[in-house]
Amino acid sequence: MRAGLIACLSFACILTIPATAQDEPSDVVRLPGTGEVKVPKAPGEARERLVPGGGLFLSFDLDGDGVVTRAEVDMGVSAAFTNADMNGDGVLTALEQQAWASSLPTRDESLANPVRFDPNLDRLVSVDEFRSVVEGLAAAFADDASGYVILSALRAPEPPRQDIQRSARSQATPTAPRDR
Repeated sequence: MRAGLIACLSFACILTIPATAQDEPSDVVRLPGTGEVKVPKAPGEARERLVPGGGLFLSFDLDGDGVVTRAEVDMGVSAAFTNADMNGDGVLTALEQQAWASSLPTRDESLANPVRFDPNLDRLVSVDEFRSVVEGLAAAFADDASGYVILSALRAPEPPRQDIQRSARSQATPTAPRDR
């Protein structure tokens, strides 16, 4: 009986490992501190990259016009903090912040970094700390003329293709000492 139970549990564990691995799309490129839209891409379509922290503002654009106003930032900050504060205690723990960041429409490791929102490093993020960081991002991303965050301006530049290939080759092929 015990051997049968162990065999069943072992088989169940083996089945869950591949399922977990398949949850993460294989074509997603995760670079530290970069945002990437989580929308599934069509074959041959390039995945859009955003500046670090820029993906948060996609969820703030309530009317879908591609422009985030000051009022949308204010409402977005309140909604984001409430959404992130899973236990409703008025502060975010590192685990709450990371869960919140993974629920955003982008993959952005800069927002999942617990230190980013916790300047006093007390391991708890208050609503004021959260608001201060997001408002700082909004100010940094704001259009000079209008003062609004223009979503199309949050696209990160693509790295030069040849630099990537050169870098990959130089890392993969060690240089041999030359004979003199």
